[in-house]
Amino acid sequence: MRMKRLLFALYALTAAAAAFAQPPDSAAHTYDLDEVTVTGSAAAARRQLQPLSTLHAPKDYVMENRSNSLMNSIEKLPGVSAFQVGQGFSKPVIRGLGFNRLVVTENGIKQQEQQWGTDHGLELDQHGVEQVEVLKGPASLQHGSEAIAGVIAITSHAWRDSDGLTGAVLLNGGSNNRLLGGSGNVHYQKNGKFVEARATYQSFESYSIPADSFTYLTYIYPVHNRRLKNTAGREADALLQAGLRTGDYEASMLVSNVHEKTGFFAGASGLPFLINMDDNGRYRDIGLPYHSANHLKAILNQNLSLSNRGKLTLDLGYQHNLRQEYSPPHTHGFGAVPEGNLEVEMRLQTASMNAAWEGRSPAGSTLRAGINAEYQRNRVGGYMFLLPEFEQLTAGAFAVGRISIYEALTATAGLRYDGGAMHVHPYEGREGYFAVPELQKRDGSASFMAGMAYQPHPAWDLKANVGKSFRLPGVSEYASNGISHTMMRYEQGDSALRAEASYQLDLHAGFKRRWSDAFVGSLTAAVSLFGSYSPSFIFLNPTGDFSPLPEAGQTYRYVQSKASRFGGEAEAAVDFARIFRLAAAAEYVHATDVESGFPIAFTPPLSVVGELSVRRGKLLLFADSRVALACRYAAPQRRVARNELATPGYSLLDASITLGIPARKGSRCVATLALQVQNIFDVKHYKHLSFYRRLNLPEIGRNFLLSVQIPINT
Repeated sequence: MRMKRLLFALYALTAAAAAFAQPPDSAAHTYDLDEVTVTGSAAAARRQLQPLSTLHAPKDYVMENRSNSLMNSIEKLPGVSAFQVGQGFSKPVIRGLGFNRLVVTENGIKQQEQQWGTDHGLELDQHGVEQVEVLKGPASLQHGSEAIAGVIAITSHAWRDSDGLTGAVLLNGGSNNRLLGGSGNVHYQKNGKFVEARATYQSFESYSIPADSFTYLTYIYPVHNRRLKNTAGREADALLQAGLRTGDYEASMLVSNVHEKTGFFAGASGLPFLINMDDNGRYRDIGLPYHSANHLKAILNQNLSLSNRGKLTLDLGYQHNLRQEYSPPHTHGFGAVPEGNLEVEMRLQTASMNAAWEGRSPAGSTLRAGINAEYQRNRVGGYMFLLPEFEQLTAGAFAVGRISIYEALTATAGLRYDGGAMHVHPYEGREGYFAVPELQKRDGSASFMAGMAYQPHPAWDLKANVGKSFRLPGVSEYASNGISHTMMRYEQGDSALRAEASYQLDLHAGFKRRWSDAFVGSLTAAVSLFGSYSPSFIFLNPTGDFSPLPEAGQTYRYVQSKASRFGGEAEAAVDFARIFRLAAAAEYVHATDVESGFPIAFTPPLSVVGELSVRRGKLLLFADSRVALACRYAAPQRRVARNELATPGYSLLDASITLGIPARKGSRCVATLALQVQNIFDVKHYKHLSFYRRLNLPEIGRNFLLSVQIPINT
């Protein structure tokens, strides 16, 4: 009843304000976000009215910055970083928060895998990404309770501007890990229908680092030939999708499967043994220990226009995530040695549903209301225990209203209620270890937000947002109790954890000005600030204890405390002399455990990215060319938690060139060449958000990345 009253009050407020609101300006504008230019459209106008800072990276941006994974490809966007383990795994982080506080969606459906694990990467085919939108700040209202840090919204299908057959063949390679791969897609569209198919495959060797040794528990171990043995891997992906437009109805269907197999560096899995790290010269082999992951996904998106009564959307999704880790059989002193090498298996099934209605008044005000529901079922196997079996059901209802107070000022407010229930199956354990009791958890809470977007002048863009978010603890936080060999630690959950709440404030100011027939063609600048306070923040704390079990490593426990966070991003770019562009962006996060006074672990340091690029329509025999030189700087991170290592700063220099090969006649390009040189001077450096930092293992050394894309057009 209370929720119904709140929704009715919000609707009444929206309707009353709309009666006095003036119609918004419908003229098209061009906005520049970091290094990406977005021309005025419905999507761009929606981002302009968002009270939160939003970044947009289209397919061309991902192509020009393509790296080993999607997260590494968009890591230059301010406020975005990646938590990674070597070259095979990278997880998204926004403003220092990730894992279960950040939502990744593909075509509107939340990506659900074993994202609680540090060594579990984002299982998506980056070659099939059409565009990426990053919403920084609390986005729980429309995307669910886990979107405390923000949302990375990925679109993997798009209607073409005209009918016909299109597609592309992409071949790519890398020097450091001898990467060889390719991806191809075919898209056919005619009379309001389309169908598309894509296949991707890549294989890579163990990668090289600018170091000859690493450290574990004060012992120094060699890195033979500067290669991390058994970090090779391969990936095979397939996608099929189709779409239909008829009258006021539009639908699209996607079915995809991502499969990857990657080795774990033997020196980073349990107690290192010298014999496991001997160089055998077979750098493409994948031996024990290794992991295999298979992610099957089906998504159905539907939209129905109701003319003057608004629009209905319905998104349905099903995902089956199978993750297996293989290692030589061992028992840590409990019983007989098991048969087989399957150490851990997790089979997660997820069914998702999003339904929403959006109405618009003649004055331009909107009201969007909807529900989200998700059911998960996880089963486990293997001879070693880490996480119990469980079932979980979550659901939420929301309403968000936007009114145009006058032409330059838009206000947005929203309410949401989330509830969830979890059943954790018991596990008896052995001699006091690995045991988990049966758990029944139920909880729910309301969230809210209120914000404004103000444009006092066409060149200025001001935004403010305040809100409260809510998150239920995940099963790993409640009930993990076992050894994660790939992380070299013993993880313990806490069944007494309470739901997490967060109160947040976000401010944004942007400036954009263009000049015609001038030396300086445009100037863009933006500053985003944020602050938050959580009375019940949950985090994985590195304790000073080591498990008494052999080869179990350091003990990490999930704890709860009051926490504060603040920081921001700043970016600026100038286009001059018609072909040059100079851009820079900086980001900073400050996170503190209020009760202990210590910093919170895994907080990224101050970082700055600067880039000078030249873009020309023609360069020698090439068309649509771009040359860029970029500098990446990370400050030392000395604000660390207890038992967490400080990390020195570093500066890296990168270069890239993109060249279009024109046809003999006309301006159409028959192929595009892209070459990147990462870490030109092979600088030895450490990333604070890398698991390998604890082993004093530096990041990947100098790397040349070459890709050739051949479009198909009829």
